[in-house]
Amino acid sequence: MKTIIKSTLIFLILLYGGLACAQEYKVPLQNSKTSRLVLKDFNGSLPVEGYNGTEIIITADSGSFSTPDKARGLKAVYPAGTDNTGIGLEVTKDDNQVTVTCLLPFTKNTGYSVKVPENVALKITSTCERSNDISISGMKNEIDIKSCHDILLKNVSGPLVLTTISGNIDVTFGTISSEKPFSVNSISGDIDITLPQKTATNLELRTVTGSFYSDFDFSSSKDNLKKVGGNVINFPLNGGGFKFSIVTVSGNIYLRKGK
Repeated sequence: MKTIIKSTLIFLILLYGGLACAQEYKVPLQNSKTSRLVLKDFNGSLPVEGYNGTEIIITADSGSFSTPDKARGLKAVYPAGTDNTGIGLEVTKDDNQVTVTCLLPFTKNTGYSVKVPENVALKITSTCERSNDISISGMKNEIDIKSCHDILLKNVSGPLVLTTISGNIDVTFGTISSEKPFSVNSISGDIDITLPQKTATNLELRTVTGSFYSDFDFSSSKDNLKKVGGNVINFPLNGGGFKFSIVTVSGNIYLRKGK
């Protein structure tokens, strides 16, 4: 019994300590449908969650941004900008665009998570020295990502422009509500995409050294199936529609039927 109580107390202390370390910064949005959020140069994993709200909520999940005793009366100075959030970030507004830049050096890995109104357009960029694995869920507007590492998207609607240099891309669509072109590109990594079964799109599948795998029926419209070379296929899925380009240089392409 004493052992159970002791273990419970340790767990609560650790939990409370973790919560105490987390710090939030909020940015209100008056009209999320016309707003764009740009996230730049984050380190480590970056989970982004769309929700039915009116604020961008950024949480520093771990680490402390308190000023050392020897720095009392001084401000932290970052080469990339000025911390106006208290959590190592610079937030700027320009009309309907909010830009959040991580000021921490790439050697310091403090985890952040972001909640975003689901109708906001989202752009994420990070340089290759930053180990930045990106995961996004529940977003209904445009998503534009340029990264060097893994990209994971769940329950998104698009349109998408995704580019990674050395990472895998995994996308699961909830619905697709746009006729704008979609583009998903990886230099060195697999691309795994799950589409709603009745998606009408003009597919362009291209890989240099990989292969294609799908449970969609590509043989149903042989007259429209165009094989260009050995590793390029153009195909009007479900009769065709918006352009969807899926390209990887060194990797496979997996195209799956969703629910």
